[in-house]
Amino acid sequence: TSLPRKELLKSDEVFEGARLRVYITKVDMTTKGPKVFVSRTDKNLVKRLIEQVCPEIQDGTVEIMGIARDPGERCKIAVYSHDENVEAIGAVVGYKGSRIQEVLESLQGEKIDIFEWSSKPIDLIVNALTPAKILAVNPNLKKKEAIVVVLDKDLTAAIGAKGQNAKLASHATGWKIDIVSLTDAKEKGIRYRRLES
Repeated sequence: TSLPRKELLKSDEVFEGARLRVYITKVDMTTKGPKVFVSRTDKNLVKRLIEQVCPEIQDGTVEIMGIARDPGERCKIAVYSHDENVEAIGAVVGYKGSRIQEVLESLQGEKIDIFEWSSKPIDLIVNALTPAKILAVNPNLKKKEAIVVVLDKDLTAAIGAKGQNAKLASHATGWKIDIVSLTDAKEKGIRYRRLES
């Protein structure tokens, strides 16, 4: 088995006998038998860890629709329930956070944002940027791009440190998201309709 340092999280402490949850990325057949490559940074590790703790995902009631990860830092996951009586986020988080806690412990301090998937682009983008406060979303369905307007004071939080919140939201939804402040939107003449809060 091969687990290079670049496939480990910065917070991982590796010593003989350490137990780490890993994701198998590939298996090569060599003359000496199979060589297994594993990773702790692959986004599918988080997906598999959540699947293991959530029976509703195992039986297909709840589905992971999108996932984006900054390994060791933060992960954003879009979930959707195919049953109106089952709350997707609640199913993944578990009672008092019991299910997600198990996943977080395996990832040693990485943060996980879980948001609800929607077929409505505006709702999807607002959900993905949570907890940021959004004033308006202008989606371009053909290009799958959206301009998001926020109050000037909320711009930094919406974009996130090093652009992380916006980048992960974009990757998890499959939408290119451009976040602008209200002042910039007015200066650029961007027309928008405020969301009903």
